[in-house]
Amino acid sequence: MDKRILNIRDIEKTDVTRILQDLSTSKDGLSSQEAEKRLGVYGPNEIIEKKVNPVLKFLGYFWGPISWMIEIAAVLSLIIRHMEDFYIITVLLLLNAVVAFWQEHKADNAIEALKKRLALRSRVLRDNKWIEVAARDLVP
Repeated sequence: MDKRILNIRDIEKTDVTRILQDLSTSKDGLSSQEAEKRLGVYGPNEIIEKKVNPVLKFLGYFWGPISWMIEIAAVLSLIIRHMEDFYIITVLLLLNAVVAFWQEHKADNAIEALKKRLALRSRVLRDNKWIEVAARDLVP
């Protein structure tokens, strides 16, 4: 099977036998050997997630045009010795970063909880038998 993408509109207008032929399969489903071969070609059915270091994620809240303007205001307050302004600006900048970091952390935890509830197994037709396989082992 080549790695071409099938358009849904083309599939709707095409005969089932032609679609099965294009997908290099049959009404009996894939053979176990063909499924293993395709798993080797296409790889597992999963999205690799990159975990970001929490310290780097937190420091990222101090990077950007608005943060730079606030940081410049804090530095200018320090230069002209308005220490009260410097402390207030610095505390507000830190508080903003902590609140944003905490909110994103809670959102990440909610996403992780949803992922755990997703179906991790799927029914497939292999060797003319319906079996359950791990979702990561699904192949085109």
